[in-house]
Parts: sequence; structure tokens; C-alpha cells
Amino acid sequence: MATTLSQAAKPVPVMDLHSDILLRVMENNVDIGAPPPWAQVTIPTMREGLVTDQVFAVWMDPSEHKGLDATNRALQIIDKFHQQQAKYHDQIELALTAKDAERIRKDGKIAVYLWIEGAGPINDDLALLRTFHRLGVRGMTLTWTSNLSWAGSSGDREKMGLTEFGREVVREMDRLHMIVDLSHVSDQTFYDALQVTKNPVVISHSSCRALCSHPRDVSDDMLRALAKNGGVIGINALPEFLSDDFEKGWELVEKSHKEELDALKKKFNNDTSNPDYREQRRQLFVENMDPKYVVTLDTYLDHIDHAVKIAGAEHVALGADFDGIWTFPVGLEKASKWQAVADGLRKRGHSEKVVRGIMGDNARRVFRQVLDAKD
Repeated sequence: MATTLSQAAKPVPVMDLHSDILLRVMENNVDIGAPPPWAQVTIPTMREGLVTDQVFAVWMDPSEHKGLDATNRALQIIDKFHQQQAKYHDQIELALTAKDAERIRKDGKIAVYLWIEGAGPINDDLALLRTFHRLGVRGMTLTWTSNLSWAGSSGDREKMGLTEFGREVVREMDRLHMIVDLSHVSDQTFYDALQVTKNPVVISHSSCRALCSHPRDVSDDMLRALAKNGGVIGINALPEFLSDDFEKGWELVEKSHKEELDALKKKFNNDTSNPDYREQRRQLFVENMDPKYVVTLDTYLDHIDHAVKIAGAEHVALGADFDGIWTFPVGLEKASKWQAVADGLRKRGHSEKVVRGIMGDNARRVFRQVLDAKD
């Protein structure tokens, strides 16, 4: 009997640089040990996908939470994590250093890093940045989808980079051994941050602009600068970051199945934030989209291959954005599917060393360099 590649290849330990599961814990009362079917990064799915290291984002909508309200919201989300950790202390544990994570993995548990996504919770105050670090936060995405007073975002039409205070934030993160995350930032903020930081950075959940023109993706020049810095990019799994054609296919389904979509919305009393509504809506789109617009695991692998070609294999990692996205490449719907990525990379001719690097070793190297550095 012939042996398939998946059967022959040894499973690879995975590190994923971005999940919004804590938002689902906060807003949808998800229990990560006994989750609803739609949740993507949970203890069962991480175990199945062999995730050993996972970044949990602390995110809130800046249009709803500003100033000290954003700070308070971040504290509430961190508290939710600690409640989950207490409940599942034999399964997950907060890592403060890469050495911590190594011990946690050896104990058979999943190492979790806390991360602020969008610096609104620090409220333009370095004392709050230091306080979040004391609470276990080990990285921060400088912006989300709109500019801060001190840092430009990729989602804002007004082009700006880092102000002097923004540079102070990066310098203080360096001093604290916090990892600077440049997903979501404007191109100018990206280059400004690289000028300031003395450490490798991460682009935790973005994809390649050469293959998809979305402003959240990064250019080849940015990939080359990232390689020079020594950092890594975690490739995002959101289809609209992977294919320019995806949104066209989505719009066609919206037009051709309007009655079904309206009926589904009515079923959930127009609560479009309901996770069950979103999952049923996603399934309707997947089932009815023209195949030429469908984004698959191969599309995701194309972005990995491009990043490898431009930046070098040692600068590419995973950052799916699970639980922050509601549609996915076919074949990469949850953390349980990560080993399909490893198999896909092998089928494309990548060596086992390269596969292990992309699946986790490259990101772990950056975390060791920054978190465990000696002053």
C-alpha cells in the first residue's frame, strides 16, 4: 500500500503569530477548552494542528473604545485569558520569555504569548506600556486600521509615519524587550520603525502585495527590509489579503443569492455580529462562489512561496488571524489544519529544515533574540 506524504512526514510543531480568540472569549463567552464549532483557535484545534506556541491578541474596536476606556477593555480581556488559563492550567500557560515557552512545551502544554493589537490601550502613555509589559504582554502592533496621533496606519488615506513620540514608543519597547509588530502600519511607519529599533521585528499577520494589492499586505521592498532587519512575516489567511479576485466573487454571490442572505439575516434578528450567523453566511458563500474566485490552501502557499523568494525562507512564518476573520482559504479553516500547510510546502519542494522554519522555528528565533536578550 502506497504511503501518502502526510502519513510519511513527521508532524511539525507550529507557532502562529496571531489569533483573536480572546475577543471571542470576551464577546461571545467562548470556552477555549469546550468551544462552539465555529471557533478556530481552541485547545482541541491547536492540539490537532500541533500548535505549540500561540500569540493571543488583545484587541478592541477603537471606534467603540478610546482613551482609558480602551485601557480598561484591554485589562478585561487579559483577565479573561487568566480565567481560561486557570481553568485549563494543564493545557496552556502564559510565556514571558522564549525560555519559558521551551519549558512549557516540554511540559506538554501550549505556550501562549499576550499581544496588544493596536496601541490605543496605552493611551499615549509610556507608563501604561510598561504596565502592560508587567502584566505579561510581550508584543504590540503599533496601529490597527486608522492612524494614531503618533503612528500612521495602512488603513488610513492620510499618509503618515512615526512622530517623535512614536519613536519613543519603539525605543521603550526595545528597552523592555517587547516585540515590535508592524502589521497594520503604513509603509512610512514601517520604515520609520525599522530605523529606530535595534531588534528584529515581526509583521504578525499580513500577506504579499505583489500577489494581492490590499494595503494591509507588504511590498517586496518591505520584505527585503524585513530580511535585513532579521525579522519575520506571518502570512495572513484572510482571502481578501490573498487574492484581488476574491471580493468580486463575494459580490456576485451577494447579488445572486440576495433572498437567501436576507432570510439568514432575518433568522438571526439582523444581528450580523452573531458568530453562528457569520459561519452560516460563510458556508453559503463557499457553496455558491464561482470556483475561479475561490481562495484555497494553494493560494495561501503562493504567498508563503513569494515571501520566501523575496525575503528568504528564514524570514517567513505563520500568522493566520484566526477568530478575527470569518472566511478562510478552502483547506485552511482552523488551527487544526496547520499540518496541511506543512504537507503543501513539502509537495512544493521545500526541505524539511525550511518547512520547520516556516511552521515555527523562524518565529521562535525572533522571540529568543528579543525576549531573552541580555541588557
